[in-house]
Parts: sequence; structure tokens; C-alpha cells
Amino acid sequence: MVEPTIHRVAVGFGGDERSHDALALGIALARSAGARLDLILVIRQDSAFKQEYPPVGSVVGIIAEQAQQWIAEAEAVIPAGIRHHSHIRPAGSVAEGLVSAVQELDSDVLVTGSGIGFGRIMTHPAVTALLHSSPVPVALAPSGYRTNTQITDVMAAVSAAHPDHQVTRASEAWARQLGAAVTRVTFEDKESGSGAGSAGADPAPDSGSAQSTTRLYATGRTLRHAVDSVDWPRGGILLIGSSPLARRRHIFLGMTAARVLSHLPIPMILLPREPEPTAPEPRTADTREADPSEPDPSASPAR
Repeated sequence: MVEPTIHRVAVGFGGDERSHDALALGIALARSAGARLDLILVIRQDSAFKQEYPPVGSVVGIIAEQAQQWIAEAEAVIPAGIRHHSHIRPAGSVAEGLVSAVQELDSDVLVTGSGIGFGRIMTHPAVTALLHSSPVPVALAPSGYRTNTQITDVMAAVSAAHPDHQVTRASEAWARQLGAAVTRVTFEDKESGSGAGSAGADPAPDSGSAQSTTRLYATGRTLRHAVDSVDWPRGGILLIGSSPLARRRHIFLGMTAARVLSHLPIPMILLPREPEPTAPEPRTADTREADPSEPDPSASPAR
């Protein structure tokens, strides 16, 4: 398996508060990784078969002018030392335009703002679409994320039963490039009885890696309490795996990841599914969400 590296960071931008949160996280990632930053602004393109009511005149020029203004505002925030380029793309939807752009630009990660709510991540319809279709990792910036944040910790959500997981290997590669510490986080939901290990952190070195790895067990009566029990570092990011329902090399937000996402105060990065060589492909016709009573090996074991 080729070690993941970050050469191009794409930021979905639209001029709103979520977009500024995304830009701040994109800047932090690009600065730490020495990567190029691409601003992508998608202009929704109406269908020729859709009739507007009440009838209005053409607003294409107005929208294009507003898009240029938003891009100029974003570029003014980017530090001088970061290489960057801006792209304005028409598309039928924001998610469609962003997915098309990251494929064309060969981006390594797509950053988006996650929603309203200071210091907490909340889902948004456009974000939800990306979290079930993107071919590259999607980084979700919490509301209020600051431009001057330095990435200091790469945290991996792993199951105690499957410690040598794709997320583990990816977190080590990301940490090496970002110059950050590595922490493995296992969530323990006492209500569901899932998870293993004792509470607290264990700074034991990882036997399979030269990097020093801290193991952290987040326990609580519910998953929300488990997430809240962690003293999340201000410069931390949490990597988490996709559901087994994901197509190969695409992401799909699982139930556990969605529940963690709704309470996490730091950025979450959802990774595309990279099955083991012996792992069978999921049936493409089955698009149901996972049963909450069944463990999700792609994320943490908690439910």
C-alpha cells in the first residue's frame, strides 16, 4: 500500500461562516504539510428544464460577480507563504461540483465547514452528500475554527479488537508529514457494552512503528459522554474510517462516526475505504445503513 501524502488541499468555499471555518482548517493543513491550497467555489447551475417561479431575469452576471468577491476575500486571508489557486466551477449541486473538482485537481483531501454551532460540529445537507460520495478524505472543520491553529496531534479512532487498521497506518503517515504526535483513541460506550480497555491514556510506544504512540480510552455512559470525557488538544485532528458500506476508495459516514461527529470539538477527517487484500467487496445494491446493534470495524467499536 502506498503511504498517503498530502500534496494538494482543496477547500470548498462559499462565502459563509462554514466556508471560513473550512478555509482556516485548510490553511492549517497546507501550512503543516507544505502542500498547495486550492479554493473551490461552486456556482449552482440551474437546469434548462426547470421553470422558476416567480419568473426572474438572468442573474448569472450577479452571481459571478459575487463569487469573485468571495474568492478575493478568501485569498486575502491566506498567508503569503502558502501556494494557492482559486477555481470557480458551475455544477448542478455543490457536492457534485466539489467531487468533480478534486478528481480533476488530484486533491489529497477536501476540507469543508460542517455547520453552525460554536465549537461543535453539526451536519449540513451539502456536507452529508459529500460524506457519502467523496473519493478523497473529507476534513470537517468545527464552527469557530481559527486560522492560526497549528496541527499538533493526529488522533486515530480505532477499535481495540482491530488496532492494526487502515486508520492506524494513515494516522502515522499523516503525523510524519505534519510533524505531529500520534494518539490512538478507542471509544467505550457503557450503555451498549462495547469497547475494551481501562480509562485514561497509556503512553506506551507502538511495537509496529518507530513513532511514539499514545493510547487513549474514552469512556462514558453514552458515546456523547465518552467524547466529552477527552481533553481534546486545540491543534488536534481525528481520523476515522468509513463504513463497510462505502465503495472502494470512497467514503461513507457510518453510524458511530456520525455520532462522534455531532459532539466532537476538533476537526474530523473521514477516510475512504481501503479494504484489505482478502476483504470481500460489499454488495453495491445494498445501500442500507448499518444495523446499530452490529459493530462497525471501520470506526470505533462504540455504539
